Amino acid sequence: MSWYRSVVKKAKKHLKTPIHVTGNMSKTTAYKGMPIEQLVEMPMDDVIKLLPSRARRSLRRGLTPQQRILLEKIREARRVQQETGQQPELETHIRDMIILPEMVGLTIKVHSGREFGVVTITHEMIGHYLGEFVPTNKQVKHGAPGVGASRSSMYIEALTDLYHKCSAQVIPTSVHPPIVSCYN
Repeated sequence: MSWYRSVVKKAKKHLKTPIHVTGNMSKTTAYKGMPIEQLVEMPMDDVIKLLPSRARRSLRRGLTPQQRILLEKIREARRVQQETGQQPELETHIRDMIILPEMVGLTIKVHSGREFGVVTITHEMIGHYLGEFVPTNKQVKHGAPGVGASRSSMYIEALTDLYHKCSAQVIPTSVHPPIVSCYN
């Protein structure tokens, strides 16, 4: 029996409705073949078994106090959202929180070190960290090389100044063609 089937078999024991696992499961409502609604109702130990190994290890070691507070705020936000129909604003600095099935559908602002980035949690994000979806630095976009980029480029500014200065000073002579003077 494969690992996945054993997990599904254990999950069936905790659910009221049977699970029908097929190879053509819709990705919009399921995580690893299980509907999100059923994942929310499952005990945390069974949900942890469905997550990737890094997330399983982190959750088995327990949540930090900051992560527990954030999880309580998320549960409160979910409760308020069901009662009023509008979602409260959640901001957090906790980038190492693993996304759990009960967070799906919420919008959380995660701090990037400089500003808060908006993360709308979908079912595909389960098992990932909140910080993965808010980059901490900008992508580098290179332009043309500037002064100091190489040894020869240190004279570029002086040469352009000299060119502009010389092009304005033409000395007329009667015998020879005009002489450009750059010494003043």
